[in-house]
Amino acid sequence: MSTVLTAAQALSFTTSLILAGMNFSASQLTLPTLYPLAPSTSTPIFHTLYLRGAATLVPLGIFSASCSALVAYQHPSPSQQQLWAAAGVATISQLPWTLLVMKGTIDRLNMFAVSGKGGGKDEVVVLLKRWAWMNFVRGGLAMVGGVVGVYAVFAGQRV
Repeated sequence: MSTVLTAAQALSFTTSLILAGMNFSASQLTLPTLYPLAPSTSTPIFHTLYLRGAATLVPLGIFSASCSALVAYQHPSPSQQQLWAAAGVATISQLPWTLLVMKGTIDRLNMFAVSGKGGGKDEVVVLLKRWAWMNFVRGGLAMVGGVVGVYAVFAGQRV
């Protein structure tokens, strides 16, 4: 196998697992610290977290899925092609999950942050908790992509 494919394999599963870790840490470590804060404090912090995450995680997810797609396309083994395609699809599925499932919650929290008006503390905490579990799912999608990639590497060594 070429050096390019080997590098693409390593970059694919590594970036998927980094994505998973970043998503999990935001939900587990960061969001709970916002729950006791006033909405005038918690929503601007969420807004910054969201903007930084979008600027980092979206390109990283696209890069990871692109590496998986390259391996799926170029690998000589059909079973490896299927595994790498599955890894790429799992990782890139974060984007439609975000747009189709999470967007309403994100938009509402960001509206409160930007306008300085809006929901009371109870509503904001509900929205933050909702975002946290949806973000856990998003991290799980990336984790599946990374784990499938790791599995493909080890399964490929037995061929």
